[in-house]
Amino acid sequence: MTPRISLSIPASVSATLVVAAPERPLSVAETARLRDGLPDGVDLRLAEIDARDPALARTISRLRCPHCSPEVEPLVGVLLERTDGHLAVTCAAASGWPPVHLRAVLEVVDQIMELTGGVLLDTGRAALLPPEWRPRTATSPQAFPVVDWVGVDVCLDDDGRYGLETTGMSRFGLPDLQVAGLQEHHVHGWLHLMYGLAGVLTRGILKGAGAWRDGVYPVPVEISVSTTDTAIAMASPTRSAGSAKSRSRREIPRGRATVRLRHDTSAGRLLVRPPADLSGGEARWRDRTAMAMCEGDDAHRGGGP
Repeated sequence: MTPRISLSIPASVSATLVVAAPERPLSVAETARLRDGLPDGVDLRLAEIDARDPALARTISRLRCPHCSPEVEPLVGVLLERTDGHLAVTCAAASGWPPVHLRAVLEVVDQIMELTGGVLLDTGRAALLPPEWRPRTATSPQAFPVVDWVGVDVCLDDDGRYGLETTGMSRFGLPDLQVAGLQEHHVHGWLHLMYGLAGVLTRGILKGAGAWRDGVYPVPVEISVSTTDTAIAMASPTRSAGSAKSRSRREIPRGRATVRLRHDTSAGRLLVRPPADLSGGEARWRDRTAMAMCEGDDAHRGGGP
């Protein structure tokens, strides 16, 4: 029997976006209309927050960092930190497909911004969203682009090694993923791996929510991630062989890597580790995984096909 990790899946999942620096508050009547327009089964929570809110503080810190957010004027973070009355908009609904809480929170913040003005923040991914931002739509869980709702942070430790950690997986009732001990040349390929792995886990939740016994999601301890998984998760364009219509699109190389997960319950994280029957050592496994995600080299279990 394949070893599995039992993850408890909440009956309800939620997503929060922040309308920052609104020009005026919502009226009681406007708030009532927003609630009346919600789909059945969706709960709306509105809360005024300031820079002391942990998620907002993290977002502001990232926006003020020229290396983390080079496209954002650093003064934006300063102004957000000095402004009160930011509006956190949270929509919650039952887990499963379609993820109605995601569509609902987007529709609500669109309406609020038309009424109040302001800028839109995704505090789950610590990002400033441009006015034209809209998440891509998917007709099935198999095509869901997790990149619109999940981010991957890069950090550098005191030993000069890099770590990657997802943010936003709680929007699907899942713990975030974490890997450490990478070198600089690994980061690009491992970013792809982390998005692909997040996509695999999220698709499993969206397809199977409500079917798991006692609300437990049995995740395989070892998971194989392909470049196709990564392309779906990151909404990368793909083309079918022989399709003249899609020649302008990039063909995803055939790469695959296997990772082993360990559930760190105290930290609420899924740690990404080498597979059990690793050959060639961890350093080689990290190298080959990075190459597999970028170049189509096969890194299954650190070796052959």
